[in-house]
Amino acid sequence: MIVGERLTVLDNEQLAAIIEVGYEQRSVEFKSAGDRTDRSFLANVARAVLALANQRDGGHVIIGLSEAGIDAAESGLTNDQLRQWLSFDDVSDQINSYADPPVRIQLGQGRLPNGRLVAIIEVAEFSEIPILSKKDYPQRIAAKQLYTRSMAKPESSASLTQNELREVIALATEKQLARFLETAQRAGIQLGQGEVAAARDQFAAQIQHARDDGFHLDPALPQIVTTIHPEMFDPRRVPFTELLPAVQNATVRRRGWPFPWVQQPTSGRDWAGEQITTMHPESWQFYESGQFFDCRAIEQFGPDPDGFLDDRQPIDGYLPVWMPLLHFTEAIEFAGRLQRAQFDGERIRVELALHNIRRFVLVAAHGGRAGLHGTYTYNDEAWDYEIYLSAEEGLTGPRELAVDAALDLLQRFNWRGVTRELLQDLQAEVFGPEQS
Repeated sequence: MIVGERLTVLDNEQLAAIIEVGYEQRSVEFKSAGDRTDRSFLANVARAVLALANQRDGGHVIIGLSEAGIDAAESGLTNDQLRQWLSFDDVSDQINSYADPPVRIQLGQGRLPNGRLVAIIEVAEFSEIPILSKKDYPQRIAAKQLYTRSMAKPESSASLTQNELREVIALATEKQLARFLETAQRAGIQLGQGEVAAARDQFAAQIQHARDDGFHLDPALPQIVTTIHPEMFDPRRVPFTELLPAVQNATVRRRGWPFPWVQQPTSGRDWAGEQITTMHPESWQFYESGQFFDCRAIEQFGPDPDGFLDDRQPIDGYLPVWMPLLHFTEAIEFAGRLQRAQFDGERIRVELALHNIRRFVLVAAHGGRAGLHGTYTYNDEAWDYEIYLSAEEGLTGPRELAVDAALDLLQRFNWRGVTRELLQDLQAEVFGPEQS
């Protein structure tokens, strides 16, 4: 059950992955079971929501999950408690009585691996200005405070360090700058860019070396590949000690599974990275040269139950229409964040690619949508698409650029019915309506 504004709520697989980590993360807060009518408990939840709204990509509050574990007495909601927390109007009104300006939330339910039920509040990052607390609740929340999630440990706090305050200010500044750039573009004002030289062979050599070493996924595996780098090659562009923090700070968490996944990173001579072999196989590396490289397996899907596939054609795999679109959106947003933080806003190159997809066919793979009305097949091994991302586009254009890329891919499956409006609708369904 999903109610309220159209963002996206964790599914049970993503919930299980969070539990498997074993502790709260900066974007996820656990709350033991409690009634919405308990004012003290509600104030605790409101404080967590305000804190998540003041960090990049927001996050999730899971109600009915104790830090003591899923089998603890405090884990799991009764049916009555679950109904209380799924009443969107009531929950939104009560939480926003503490928020100025109001926060944007989405509600959903989840099931723990032991079968117990939880309520999930997904919180969007603030739209224009940071969220302040509007009123007090004794020993729970103080009025006129700016709460956010601590970088030192996963908790909601108004005692901000300089790094936490800088993060909030930077996010607010980006939003104001994005609006200025959008206004300038609508007015026909062209903002200048410096010229830079490309050094593709050197960047490509780094990737080839990593593949030869076997760090990344099996080259024969169907996969989505993302490459991001500045146009100039400088082997010491990003200090080694800044590699991992740069990726962590740029990580996109608009869905339950972040891009990229950073949990148990490793490092080499001139890079930081990670290999994930369970649940969602992925590998990524970020080099001192400023090059980021990510490979992730294309998950196994079957045909739509109400689709119209031609059984006479050989099929080697199924590609959901939404999968590349959502991945491209997150990858381009991640690239824009790296661009602003590490490359002083200079133009960077983003390459999106799918490998080993010959005889893959498109499917809807969406419970709320009908299957496709034909067999749309890709007849080559790979697809790739290049974007030269300007500073302006990095701030204002990830969604539009992702739609352009997805259109290019899906049309090459010979699906003539795909439209820009359809893809924009899918984006809005998952990420919420684009802010104006």
